[in-house]
Amino acid sequence: MRAPRSDGEAISNAAKVRKAALLSADMLTAARWDGTAPLLADGAILSPRLHRRLFTEIAEAHGDPATFPDTARRLMSTSPDGRAKAAIRAGLAYHLAAFCPAVDRPTLAKLRAAYGEEAVAFALGHTHLSAATPPLDLLSEQARHVVEADGWSMLALLAEEYRISAAWRSAGWRNMAGNGSASLLKGPALALAAAAVEEVASLQEGAGR
Repeated sequence: MRAPRSDGEAISNAAKVRKAALLSADMLTAARWDGTAPLLADGAILSPRLHRRLFTEIAEAHGDPATFPDTARRLMSTSPDGRAKAAIRAGLAYHLAAFCPAVDRPTLAKLRAAYGEEAVAFALGHTHLSAATPPLDLLSEQARHVVEADGWSMLALLAEEYRISAAWRSAGWRNMAGNGSASLLKGPALALAAAAVEEVASLQEGAGR
């Protein structure tokens, strides 16, 4: 059993979640301070004081990510690159069983070349959560786009499940999710998204130690 966290560790973790959430926030539309948008639009580097002001304004209107449930905090604190990896993992796992219930070695090698070894390992380890979907040729270029878009849609479903406001999600994140399939099954999608976020966040935390 993991030892209880110290107050110092809890404060540090909360600060990391808040910093990551602010980096992924759609600040141009979420902040209520009228002077923010011109600065952000011009690509200005904001001072720590303005960053704190921005965070406070968004958090007051849309909730403080450091107070969210564990899975939601992990989703918010994962880096943009980490969320992209989680999206690929979740999307591939969602479609894998329908594509090939039993993966032979040649197909496994092609999947690894297309999606990466870690994503394929995750998908194979979570086939019990895969959905009964129309078969998708996962080795085609078009399918790779579908897998990625569906993965982002699954992360968006997870965010909505935890009532994470769109203000905490960048326009790019929302746009990627908007290209996903309209027929995603919510149960498998949520389970796979949560598992993918958990794995990527754990790896990210391990690398940061």
